Amino acid sequence: GCGHAVEHLYEYLDDEVRWTRRMRIAWHLKRCPECVGAYDFEAKLKSRIGRCPCDEPSQELYDRIRASIREEAARDHP
Repeated sequence: GCGHAVEHLYEYLDDEVRWTRRMRIAWHLKRCPECVGAYDFEAKLKSRIGRCPCDEPSQELYDRIRASIREEAARDHP
């Protein structure tokens, strides 16, 4: 579901999930326009950050972004 997809979105983007989880998330993204929107946003953000000539973002920043995604998903899908 949405909670699972959003919870593992960064690991999915970074190709850090097992094949089975990857397939479940991919299947969910094909069927859920709201999660696809979140995925597209995060993929673009990751790409833009990757092009930045600055240091790697802190783990704290990633954690705050993940928490924001979870809160948004919880509001959209109680």
